[in-house]
Amino acid sequence: MQPQEGLFHSPGAFSGMAVLRLGRTTARSELREVLSSLHAELSPVQGLHTVLGLEPALLPDAPAPAAPLLPREGPTARFPSSQSQVLVQVSASQREPLLWALRRTLALSKGVLVLEEEVLGGRIGQGRDAFGFRDGLLHPTREQVRRAALVSTGPLAGASWLLYLRFQQDLERFGRLKPLAQERVVGRTREGEPMHDLPEEAHILRARASGAGENALIIRRGFPFRHLGEEGLAFIAASADPGYYARSLDTLLGNQGGPPDALLRYATAVGGGLYLAPPRDWFQSTSLLEKSA
Repeated sequence: MQPQEGLFHSPGAFSGMAVLRLGRTTARSELREVLSSLHAELSPVQGLHTVLGLEPALLPDAPAPAAPLLPREGPTARFPSSQSQVLVQVSASQREPLLWALRRTLALSKGVLVLEEEVLGGRIGQGRDAFGFRDGLLHPTREQVRRAALVSTGPLAGASWLLYLRFQQDLERFGRLKPLAQERVVGRTREGEPMHDLPEEAHILRARASGAGENALIIRRGFPFRHLGEEGLAFIAASADPGYYARSLDTLLGNQGGPPDALLRYATAVGGGLYLAPPRDWFQSTSLLEKSA
């Protein structure tokens, strides 16, 4: 089956996402109609890149995890769970289609889904995070996305597992560090150049040890944002195997024998969840959701 086309496009100049939960009286047939309508209306729009994810329990072919991915705790930091039922990520090179897509998401889901969280952001300057470091320097190719992010066989072929974490970044505390100390926390210069003799806790080294670097096991789809005075990162990733996320998060937390990621002293995770982005064909299937409701 064909994957959602939006998975092949990194977040652009303007990015946003919405997390929605089922209404108390929502029937699965109503949810199916909303999801099909969202996919049919948003996906074909020129210049707009959309990815729709669902709570895995809503898909009958999704394997039940041996243990929940979130929440997850380490000696100095925690990744909480704010798991909901639907995640919609949209990105565009212009602001207008992005806002239109978020408005249509709410309009089409009204009465069936309830908005829990909406985050609007995008590229800062020439591609910097809220701390002022150049980010998104390695753009994945379509082949890298296929290898790392897409389930290749079985009933979920063409699907992708999405991890969402929202981080609040403490700009004031990070800003108290001298420029060199900031670079040693991140593991590269502000312009993205590699550094040598880094501490083992440097973010770049922890990310590589976790498998989250180099577009090898996980494809990053996150973006910086500012909302009601809060600045941070909407971290979204795509992978073919949710097991990679467990190992990656444990490595960043310091649960795998190494130190915790130094960047977690300045970026606090305040929400997150695991979602499954089904292939395009799935949205037209007559057995879209479990029949138990």
